Amino acid sequence: MAKTYHLHRLARSVRVWCAAIASQMPRPCWPTEAFSAVRLALTSVGAIYLAMLLELDRPEWAGWTVLSVSLVTRASSLQKSLWRAVSSIIGCGIALALTANFAQSTLAFDAAVALWLALLTVPASMERGQLSYGFALMGYTVPIVTLANVDQPSLVFQVAVDRCSTLLLGIACAHASSVLVAAGVREVSSSLADRLDATATACGEWLRAVQRGGNVPEPPVSQVLALDLAVADAFTEQPSLQTGRRAVNDAPIRLLHLLAIGLLERRLGPRDGSETSELLGNHFADWGRQLPRIRLASRLLREGRRVGNRRTPVRLLSIDRDGRQAFNNAIRTGVAVSLANGFWYASGWPSGSGAVTWTAVASILLAARPSPTIATRNFLVGAALAAVVGVVVHYSVLTTSGIFPLLAVVLLPVCMLAALGRSDARAVSGGGYGLVVLGIIGPTNVMQYQLDATLNDVVADLLGLWLAVIAFSALPPPASASTRRWRARRRMAKGFLAGVCAPDFLRPDTDRWLARMFDRLTQVGDEDGAINGGQALLLAGLLGLALRREDPDLGRQVGAVVRAQGLKAGSTLRQLVNNVDCTTLQHDRIVALSLLIGAGELELWPDLAGEQVQ
Repeated sequence: MAKTYHLHRLARSVRVWCAAIASQMPRPCWPTEAFSAVRLALTSVGAIYLAMLLELDRPEWAGWTVLSVSLVTRASSLQKSLWRAVSSIIGCGIALALTANFAQSTLAFDAAVALWLALLTVPASMERGQLSYGFALMGYTVPIVTLANVDQPSLVFQVAVDRCSTLLLGIACAHASSVLVAAGVREVSSSLADRLDATATACGEWLRAVQRGGNVPEPPVSQVLALDLAVADAFTEQPSLQTGRRAVNDAPIRLLHLLAIGLLERRLGPRDGSETSELLGNHFADWGRQLPRIRLASRLLREGRRVGNRRTPVRLLSIDRDGRQAFNNAIRTGVAVSLANGFWYASGWPSGSGAVTWTAVASILLAARPSPTIATRNFLVGAALAAVVGVVVHYSVLTTSGIFPLLAVVLLPVCMLAALGRSDARAVSGGGYGLVVLGIIGPTNVMQYQLDATLNDVVADLLGLWLAVIAFSALPPPASASTRRWRARRRMAKGFLAGVCAPDFLRPDTDRWLARMFDRLTQVGDEDGAINGGQALLLAGLLGLALRREDPDLGRQVGAVVRAQGLKAGSTLRQLVNNVDCTTLQHDRIVALSLLIGAGELELWPDLAGEQVQ
């Protein structure tokens, strides 16, 4: 034991010494992105080599998988890898089911594929991040597997197995490569602790500005919502951090509680923080201890200490979902894919399946972007660049020799450019280039050189993307920024009415409702006092939920008045509070609610007029 202790001391001294030397060394001349691009390119070429060694039919899928799942953070890479594997397996299963049932009927098969893509477009549009990507991949895996072999349904199973095997191989290679540069537990916990400290400091400074009065800035809502994603990423990247870290996981919702208290204090005027928190209910008790607790949790996280051995699961805050946009995207995807299918079968084009596939990929994958029309155009530009690079490489360089080292030397810069295009936000066309270029080069064990077939495939790919651009412009066109802000205001108004007027069995959970309303608050814009109106609705909804939790009968009476009269319910609420037997706290809540819903900035908000006025 004594020898082991001294060895640990020696190793620690060596690590400190190495860190001191590294801090004094000059920075490398190449940026970090260049090293990452080289690593990913080598990994991608290695994945293609293994796929060719295993005699898989489409080894380029393995190379693209490496580029696809290798993101900025290791946590997001792990999440995307999981979704890519699960979604591909489910998509292949659906492809086999559709082929087994509709292979003999062209019209029924086309309708089934379009319907499946439309259905998966809904969750792909409503969710965010890797969850949205997972649903999109689950959708467009079906045309990838089935359409190229629609005349030979017996080959669909073989293609499905080959695709799943190739993607899993690429995921394994990407994971092995990421382990070499993965951040350790101490680095991840220290970075997360810094984010906790910065966000808690920003919220504390804002609360002090509220207490001082005067010109108070807007609350740091976006910073708190970003902290929630940072906590989830850290827990995913290093699962050991989940043990004894409940305070870290609860920090975002606790900070949202503090922001709600500060907003209410700013609206009602200076008062003691305890009185303000009492108005919002028991969920907001001990408000004065929240910031010290978060800072304590940050310090313990940085020091590697834990509070107990209880494991904390990853729990993200609720987010806002735009159902109208998701419905429009589903209609667009279904119609676009159906039209592309109709053109294919009417023309009898041998490469028409590629056009349909790329129409489906772009329609479902880019639907969740803030500006999908622009994103699809950039994707088309990147695909056009990939077509030029792919044809030149395939028919000028790779025709000279059939050995793999030459192929690897050629693919290395191609994959480096694809990796840089995906990592640099300025390369708006990088995604289209990276997704298309390896498919056009088509590295296989037996290279084929048929220029007319290659050009047919290239034209079909570009035509499919061009059809997607047209679909995003006309079937129906995506909502403008002002329309999206108006919809966010409408969803916020509906959320307020649900919190105050919904039946008891549909009453929303306070924390989930609060996170969803704060997310909507970041989307409403600032036209016509929208920010102030959104804050008023958020606070009024919290007061209504507090009334309903502590006195359901009184809460139902208040909800009935608000549902009937809307913004004109202020005077009726004040009469109600004088005519019923209620406590001082309930009296103050109802009066505060009447003041908030009578605010002038809510006059232009939709769905708040009330039943009698309508």
